[in-house]
Amino acid sequence: MSRHFPNKFSPAITPQLSHVYFNQSQTEMSDEFKRKIKSYEENGLNLLKTSLRRDIFESHCVFTGSAGIAHLHYLYFKNSRTNDLDQLLEAVTYLQIPSSKRPRVTFLCGDAGPLALAAVISHKLGSNRPKQLPESQILVKQLENLWGVAKHSDTPDELLYGRVGYLFALLFVNKETTHDYFPASLFSEIIGVILESGQKLASEQNMTKFVPLMYRWHNSYYLGGAHGIAGILFMLLQAREYVTVEQMNTLVLPTLEWLLIQRYVDGNLPSSVGSLSNKLIQWCHGAPGLVQLCCLAYEVFQKQKYLDAAINCGEVVWERGLCTKGYSICHGVAGNAYTFLQLYQTTKDIQHLYRAYCFAQWCMEEEPGSEQHPPDSPASLFEGLAGRLYFVADLLHPLQAKFPGFTL
Repeated sequence: MSRHFPNKFSPAITPQLSHVYFNQSQTEMSDEFKRKIKSYEENGLNLLKTSLRRDIFESHCVFTGSAGIAHLHYLYFKNSRTNDLDQLLEAVTYLQIPSSKRPRVTFLCGDAGPLALAAVISHKLGSNRPKQLPESQILVKQLENLWGVAKHSDTPDELLYGRVGYLFALLFVNKETTHDYFPASLFSEIIGVILESGQKLASEQNMTKFVPLMYRWHNSYYLGGAHGIAGILFMLLQAREYVTVEQMNTLVLPTLEWLLIQRYVDGNLPSSVGSLSNKLIQWCHGAPGLVQLCCLAYEVFQKQKYLDAAINCGEVVWERGLCTKGYSICHGVAGNAYTFLQLYQTTKDIQHLYRAYCFAQWCMEEEPGSEQHPPDSPASLFEGLAGRLYFVADLLHPLQAKFPGFTL
């Protein structure tokens, strides 16, 4: 059974289609399509505040819980030309400051996400901070204390539940506040542990003659964005100012080169080492999670082969990215659409932006039967409606768009 619907959109923008999606000069979104997005946002936010509201608070995390809605309102704040503090105050109402005695450490699925968002929002609100929101310094300290858990040998290294998910939270706070709340020494220590962990596993599994770093989650050597090597390398490249030249040249780059040759003939990325099932085309497993890595590698190292790999992955996503699973950011069409936003940011080729618009249209129209696996958390950022709202909000500012919890 196919895991995607046939893509019946024109693969390239035509003069007939141009006026539907773009203004006359093809420099901005058309007023017609913008109105469609605004209407979709209005209706979606109304659903989140009414029939879906109960679902929001079943978890406090970013991935499927209330902090994901806070993240959406933080995006609205960033996109507002007037720095609308009301959006930050609205975000606060969705933040539940964790107090777990056995915390998970990551931005997306753990305590680090709500803490990082709360720290950033508290910092930006300043004297306008409501009493229920702690001061940013207190939240930062709580977040830093999670390193004691994250560095434990039992902690994995991947994005959703592991150390690079913790690393993202710290990088996010420093970047969004433009304040060095966390010192360079801490980032260097975290990266050192991640690299040491990868070297150790590669050695234990006798893989070092092929690749210097290897990572495992749930007994599989995953390769993609959420649980695998692509996501880990992408985070290390985003934190490259804390990676030494030797670490980059002897560990990170050789692993990137190895990863690229693991692709299937069509360019898709296997979900795990040795997998022969070329089926998954979604951010968490497959080509979409590789695009951000390859685009960033191209920007950093200026090697054409990385951009070529990203564009090749983009063709795979275009052909097979209308997932039968549905519209989600994690494993659906909205997450796949970030492929084209990333390619547009890297190349400035309007064809990629057009393709992002096509996927957005698919998500907004919700044709009957186009979501064969309804989400367990229908309001959430990574499985549900909030993710689609986040994506279309990013679509209005395509050069600034960032895949949440993944791209800084």
